[in-house]
Amino acid sequence: MIISKLEVKGAGKETASIELEPGLNVIAGASDTGKSYITKCFQFIFGTESPPKAIDQAKGYTHLEVTFEAEDGEPFILTRELKEKSAVVCNEVNKGIVTVLKPHHKGTPNLSEFFLSKFGLNNMFLAKGLESMNHSALTLRIFERVLLVDEERIITESSPFGKGQNNEKTLELSLLKTLLTGNDDAEIRNVKTNKSSKDTLKKKIESLQEFLRKFFSNEEESENSIEKLDVTLEQLEKTYDKAEAELNELIQSNKALLQERETIKAKAKMVSRKVSDDTTLLGRFDLLEKKYISDRERLEANTEAAVYIEQQRIVNCPLCGNEIDQDNDVNVVTISEANAAEIYKIDIHLYDLRSTQKSVGEALGANEETLKALMTEISRKDKELGLSIGKKIQENRKILNDLDAVRSDYRKKQDFEKKRQEIYKEIGKLQTEHDDISDIYKLGDFSKEAEKLGKEIAAILTRWAFPNGAETNFDIDARDITISGKPRSHFGKGYRAICFSAILLGVMEFLYPKGRHPGFTILDSPLTTYKKQDESVEAENKEVFLANNLIYAFYRDLCDYYTDKQIIILDNQVPDDDLQPSMNYIHFSGNKDVDRYGFFPIS
Repeated sequence: MIISKLEVKGAGKETASIELEPGLNVIAGASDTGKSYITKCFQFIFGTESPPKAIDQAKGYTHLEVTFEAEDGEPFILTRELKEKSAVVCNEVNKGIVTVLKPHHKGTPNLSEFFLSKFGLNNMFLAKGLESMNHSALTLRIFERVLLVDEERIITESSPFGKGQNNEKTLELSLLKTLLTGNDDAEIRNVKTNKSSKDTLKKKIESLQEFLRKFFSNEEESENSIEKLDVTLEQLEKTYDKAEAELNELIQSNKALLQERETIKAKAKMVSRKVSDDTTLLGRFDLLEKKYISDRERLEANTEAAVYIEQQRIVNCPLCGNEIDQDNDVNVVTISEANAAEIYKIDIHLYDLRSTQKSVGEALGANEETLKALMTEISRKDKELGLSIGKKIQENRKILNDLDAVRSDYRKKQDFEKKRQEIYKEIGKLQTEHDDISDIYKLGDFSKEAEKLGKEIAAILTRWAFPNGAETNFDIDARDITISGKPRSHFGKGYRAICFSAILLGVMEFLYPKGRHPGFTILDSPLTTYKKQDESVEAENKEVFLANNLIYAFYRDLCDYYTDKQIIILDNQVPDDDLQPSMNYIHFSGNKDVDRYGFFPIS
């Protein structure tokens, strides 16, 4: 992708424009001729909120228009009114499609989505905080950091991938990683969601632990009580076995009598079950009867209310004596008839229910009498058996009762222990889930890619004859380069600017073959702060100044090496005469009598 034209227009004004070409484009010359204004125009068309400052030459100009030629040869024009937060109008010329784009990334359609989709960086997310797990969409305004650098940022001591703010380190690293690897940090959204659930898990664990402390004994006490209970049960089982053996001997001699007793006992058990079932059923019938009566009373109340409302309608006003005239949709006859019909149905149900209650009650009374007679018969049989095995039966019954009581207690404690173990198991499960959730998001490793980027930058600086340029490395932690171990921030303004330029070009060289870069870079004042070699060193800040041949090598390399891409330079430093034919050179003289004065036409 290249930028072929930048124009600023206004009604009744001659259009201010520059024509741009593939390869190197240099706009150089005198100060205050509109070079910085052009840079601000590029930033504005890339989505910044504020338009360029309204300089005197720009009075009457109202619209900015920038023409791009995409990789597929399809041109598109972005137009934006020169006012705060204005929308961007996109005209896809050959397709005949005109779209109004939001300048920010929120909402659709927006400029970031449209532009970044041209080289596969749309719908990507960056991490902003590893502990807070805040995140941001990769927007054109963020990506612009590697496309364009203005005259203020190019000499900065801070990372070329940020805005100089200390709290942006994570965002800069995420941007670097995403660009170099092609893998963004969208996963941070899921991790942040999981972190929120981690707090919930912690509260659940604490609640279960508090529940254990309040309602359950500790594990050692629980196990001791179970061990004692096991010993007691074993002793009772032995006693039961002995009593059962003695009882069996007696049973053999009283088998017929016992058989009769067991038959009566079985019948009594069956009748007892019927009594229990009928008792439960009558209880339910009572509840149903209460519901029917409640419904009947409600319907009667509804009828009375309707009649009352009808009477109110025909009563004169107590204040003025006039007849009250109001619309009323209440049909008392209809409501009364409907309620009467429902009451009739309920009365039928009540009649049927009470008939059923009566029959069930009669059956219950008969069964209770039968059960009483059977229990009396069992007692009589027990007396007969008491003469022979009564004592043994009593002893056996006591043993069985004691054993049942202990067994019941054991089962309760066993259930209690199971619940406690289940809670411990649940706590362990929750704790594992809790521990598996990270408290901090981790950026993926991209050291190999950063090393390759460092080599790209080193190759560029070497071609420019930059001192020790071949010894350039990329420092991930600083998001910047070092040269012979010296950070870029430790160099003077001139060298910082030339190194900044090399970094952006190195990023383009690294990303463009991978389809993650549009293929153009805009550099504002990469050479302005340089001085000639004979001026040596500035005493105040000991700045190392650019050698004479470095400026030539800089321009020579950009002419020769980037013919398949586009470099746009705005600078006061004029390239050598012999290089100008190898580039698209636009000279702003600052003199209305010499060539082109500046960006804006002179009236």
